Amino acid sequence: MKLNSISKLALASVVFSTVAFAGVVADDHIKAAVAHKDRPADDVTRDQFRKPAEVLEFIGIAPGMKVVDVNSGAGYYTEILARAVGMEGTVIAHNGPVYWDFVKNSIGERYEGRLGNVRNIYTGSENVAAAEGTVDVAMAVLSYHDYFFKHKARKGDENIPEILASIRKVLKDDGVFVVVDHVAPAGSGTEAGNTLHRIDPELVKEQVLAAGFKLVETSDILANSEDPHTISPFAEGIRGKTDRFIFKFMKK
Repeated sequence: MKLNSISKLALASVVFSTVAFAGVVADDHIKAAVAHKDRPADDVTRDQFRKPAEVLEFIGIAPGMKVVDVNSGAGYYTEILARAVGMEGTVIAHNGPVYWDFVKNSIGERYEGRLGNVRNIYTGSENVAAAEGTVDVAMAVLSYHDYFFKHKARKGDENIPEILASIRKVLKDDGVFVVVDHVAPAGSGTEAGNTLHRIDPELVKEQVLAAGFKLVETSDILANSEDPHTISPFAEGIRGKTDRFIFKFMKK
């Protein structure tokens, strides 16, 4: 990703001038964030399949919000969120130890001298750190399955109830937790996160509900009935086009 190659992004303006979700044109602040001229070219090329405007419209991202991008990685969504919430809002770019190991030497390119309303958080833990009851939205996009990915940066199995409790703690009473991930075969358990880099939606639902959340809405924006669910999301032909579920949770 060459973040300094901020390319001729007129195409983005064209593509997203007609973005709609469920027949409703996406809010102007979201359209403007996605079409922003300073977005890196590599990010823009991924928009076709990630559909960020539709996803953020579904979530309900609004100016002035405080949002946690859980395991934000290189910051694809963090950058869009930063502009969608505006300078009156805040985005916390969280990374746990595994994601941090992948991006620690490169994320400076995205943030140095830009995106002044973003705070990068790395505590050496998967737990989310923010003031209690202050966050409007926490979103884990294509990262929940990686809690089960075995990697040298991880000291052992993650304590999923503890991680989810940390997310619940930072959310406002009406805050939402959104999970977007690649669909794994039903009953594939936690091992699918390690071997397939996917997760069974029912497993996610079970774990998050047990952590004191309720499921309030789902979306098929990113559904793909032609995905067999049994190959890596990085495999040729399916990369960027996987069948992905979107769950929106709130505190009980």
